[in-house]
Amino acid sequence: MSTIAPIFVGGAPRSGTTLVRAILNAHPDIACGPELRAFPALARLYKETVATVGPTLEAHYIFNADELKASFRGLMASFLEPFHERSGKRFVAEKTPANALYFRELHKLFPESRFVHVVRDPRDVVASLIKMDWRDEKSGERLPITASIKGAALGWRDHVAAAHAARGAGAPVFDLHYERLVAAPAETIANLFKFLGVPPSDEPLSHHRTFVPDDGENETSARAVTRPLNADAVGRWRREFSRSQINEIEALAGPLINECGYERAGDP
Repeated sequence: MSTIAPIFVGGAPRSGTTLVRAILNAHPDIACGPELRAFPALARLYKETVATVGPTLEAHYIFNADELKASFRGLMASFLEPFHERSGKRFVAEKTPANALYFRELHKLFPESRFVHVVRDPRDVVASLIKMDWRDEKSGERLPITASIKGAALGWRDHVAAAHAARGAGAPVFDLHYERLVAAPAETIANLFKFLGVPPSDEPLSHHRTFVPDDGENETSARAVTRPLNADAVGRWRREFSRSQINEIEALAGPLINECGYERAGDP
């Protein structure tokens, strides 16, 4: 069985996951390449396989649960091992926003791994998402998460709820708030590295100097990450949404908006 234990980064799209990737990769001990997108699909397949054919595999094909887990773990690790070895760094990380939806399954496959959940105000996430023209490759239709305020808000809720559930199930999950990161970068990044068990470093504070935006084919915010940390995008929802739209987002986000430390601004 592979001994690799990746650091997994996830969070609702447009929460700042690409920025966190750049920060991690700037650390002398961590290699974090462009968004891969493979692991959420494989984690989902693992979950479905266990639920639907796990008993049949064990009863009739002499293939038990531990062997099934080892097969998925080995396949997923094989995607990262060449990149990890080439980097020469101690640790490897993988950032895909949808990882957060499967932190629980990823923890089962990689129990030694640590998980970074990037959290951002849902109203700012929605403001950013509805400006994205992300489309289904088969139908050509806009993805639900970008097609409406409702779809974007529910996308935020689902990612956050899944990450919180994984923590409740025992996964070591660190909530990294975008607003804290841009307001107090040195302190926030130091807390992140302490959680990850790596020594402090000043290099991630200058991540923009080494970040290569063209490396990330799936990263729509890559160009913004080439700038120094700033709070320009914090609170944009106050300028861009009406009172009724704010009420809608806050209602859809539900109790999670308060659990994540954000205050409601809409009407009761």
